[in-house]
Amino acid sequence: MKLRRRVVRSSVAALSCLLSGAIAACTGQIGSRPGDPFADGGPPSADGSPLADGALPTDARTPVAPAFRCDPAQTPLELPLRRLGRAQYTNAIDHAVRAIDGALVGEVRTAIAPFMDRYPQDHLGASIDGKHGGYASADQTVQQQHIDLSYDVATRVGEVLTRDAARIGRVFGACATDTNTANDAACIDAFLDSFAARALRRPLSAEDKTFYRTAIGGRTAAADLADLVALVLSAPQFLYHVEHGAAMADRPTRFQLDPWELAARLSFHFWQEPPDEALREAARTGALATDAGFAAQVQRLFDDPRTERALDRFFREYLWLDTLPSLDSRVGDPVFDAFRAEVSPSPALRNAMIDDVLSSARNTIRTGGALTALFDDRRSYARDATLAGIYRTPVWSGTGDAPTFTEAQRAGLLTRAAFLSTGTINTRPIIKGVFIRIGLLCDPIPAPPNNAAATPIPMLEMRTTRQVVEALTEAEGTPCAGCHSSLINPLGFASENFDALGRARATQRFFDAMGRVVGEAPVNTRSTPLVSGSDPRETADAVQLTRTLIESNRLQACFARQYFRFTFGRLERTDGSDDCALSRLHDAALAGRPLGEVLRVVAMDPAFRSRSFQ
Repeated sequence: MKLRRRVVRSSVAALSCLLSGAIAACTGQIGSRPGDPFADGGPPSADGSPLADGALPTDARTPVAPAFRCDPAQTPLELPLRRLGRAQYTNAIDHAVRAIDGALVGEVRTAIAPFMDRYPQDHLGASIDGKHGGYASADQTVQQQHIDLSYDVATRVGEVLTRDAARIGRVFGACATDTNTANDAACIDAFLDSFAARALRRPLSAEDKTFYRTAIGGRTAAADLADLVALVLSAPQFLYHVEHGAAMADRPTRFQLDPWELAARLSFHFWQEPPDEALREAARTGALATDAGFAAQVQRLFDDPRTERALDRFFREYLWLDTLPSLDSRVGDPVFDAFRAEVSPSPALRNAMIDDVLSSARNTIRTGGALTALFDDRRSYARDATLAGIYRTPVWSGTGDAPTFTEAQRAGLLTRAAFLSTGTINTRPIIKGVFIRIGLLCDPIPAPPNNAAATPIPMLEMRTTRQVVEALTEAEGTPCAGCHSSLINPLGFASENFDALGRARATQRFFDAMGRVVGEAPVNTRSTPLVSGSDPRETADAVQLTRTLIESNRLQACFARQYFRFTFGRLERTDGSDDCALSRLHDAALAGRPLGEVLRVVAMDPAFRSRSFQ
């Protein structure tokens, strides 16, 4: 779930409104989608009353997200049986194999790779409008492709673990290769206690063991043991997040998770993989069921490097980082080569730009910074010499204090190269504006027409990008102006003092077809971004826009929504049943608590330890 994705990566949505005649999308009512903060009727009119259907305010007021209203009596609804995501599925296989022989993990991965290449990818969901932004989650529909490939994977793992007698002895023990049949049952049980208990994420009962022994006839021949492995890896308890829980006396619609279920929920929440041995031990002893024991495990899991990897995924999706286009596709074009000058765009530079943002998020968490510190972080985390040159800073070693931006106009997050680079010679203020409006403020924007062309807005001779965009999207009387002149363009114009590679500039240069400079014009970054309602304040540039965003407190409310969507893989409910979790996230962020603490709020919420079957 994204604007800079291929289907909407160009800035031409508004141009299409003018040229195609398909203009309804630019004049529709804002709101009324599942999960929208404005589903009660869209933005207010000038006097605060709801607008009529299909109307846009003449003063283009920006809607203000309502406060979260926590009603403890509300019961959050959940998916009844969630499938493991693709990464979770792969990690769970690794985890089970590692429990019996860590040296075989790589071999197993290689063996199942052909099947995993065809395994359905997690799709992007939990988007405010179904197109822009969103978070990867497992496809919950039962598909034949899932069934067939999970069976193929399970049987292939069984084949690898029973390749020959020596392998069987390593994996199952000598009891599986001797001639004594009297010890076969104990041999199978021992394997179930190691491999199956990790795969199914809980100890097996006597009844469970009887079932598996009976399924393979109690035999330890290679084919039977391979079937045993496949049977375990095909179990619903392996493929899904299976949670039962015990009925809560004071909440008949909620069920308290048992320690093993809670351990699995915690580890997949923070690590995207099954519980480690320390977490299993906390479940076994019952320590995880106590408040103190649970809090200790939450802190331990959060401090583990595996959580950092999972949070990298969150920030990639929250900040739309994977939509950064290729930077080197136009190398060799005379105009682009003249524009880029000494900069050598490459896949490595693109990766460095993304890592620069992720490193800022990591540093904010490690140093105890608040959410606002991420947006105001003016350090360069460029470990790539080309990116450091764009920032005019020394190359960062990756450890210790990162160098500080020296350019006064470099405001922090919004002026990092990952949010400015386009892979062309022109900036894309529309894309930047939509990202801020939807991704950072959680305001919905009417969708562009379905036939919007996937080509950049054409540049006209001796006119800046801003001038061309304004002429095409903000002309008085055009249907596109209602969205672009208020909701989108002003936010994107604030960083026009950076070019399409992220370099600071005061003027925009113009080139002829041979790449010769034929003129230049000053850039204009002043705008009225309407961050909060009809706030009339003008901002001079991205520095002031960043300050306005931070002071609006709307970043915190939207962040609460976005982290909730990432965590649960769905939009928040419009009936208020999710508002308690959202309000705790929002309040923690608004109070300026460390970002790492805010990210633990979901796990520390009492509702995290239970589930609803209503």
